[in-house]
Amino acid sequence: MSVLSNILNVAAKRPVWIHALGAAATFVVFGQVQAHLNASYEASNHPVDYMTGQTGFDAVLIKGYYAHMEHLGTLGVYLQTQFIDFGFIIMMALMGIMFGTLVARLGGQGSWRYRFGVAAAVSVVCGAMCDAFENLVSFVMLANPTSFADWLALPYSTFAVIKFGLIALGLLLVILSAVIGAGERGLALIANKRGVAKA
Repeated sequence: MSVLSNILNVAAKRPVWIHALGAAATFVVFGQVQAHLNASYEASNHPVDYMTGQTGFDAVLIKGYYAHMEHLGTLGVYLQTQFIDFGFIIMMALMGIMFGTLVARLGGQGSWRYRFGVAAAVSVVCGAMCDAFENLVSFVMLANPTSFADWLALPYSTFAVIKFGLIALGLLLVILSAVIGAGERGLALIANKRGVAKA
């Protein structure tokens, strides 16, 4: 929270358009990193999508995925994908911070939009941290891809489920903040029109 407060304090000294431009630039870089990650994942020939592969809580399934890639000779590509994922994690955290603090700043301190913006940033950053822990567990499993301890599937999938949940929550909070902002602007316009009509 103190880190986000410092970012908000620094951002408040800059024009809003600079903050918005920084958020947009972060989004563009995030998209490029994500495209690189997706291409590497596809090249690894993993038999299922990200979410299915990460949230099964089943060691037998995971070992089957690894055996499939090992048979095709692409398990090394999958291992490389895990390293690329750390770049994705960093950009996801930065994007959460940039957009969350921008939303908070536009709402003004003490407003619901401010609270939602800060909460969104915290949620996405925590989701990114869970993604990093999930990757660390995957490295342990990949050291023995078809014979790792079955219990490792539990923390692996647990971190993945929490990750997806926190990121979804962060996005929802940003959307709610936007809806609140639109509602506030709409009410302000109605109030202004009524004021003009009375005058």
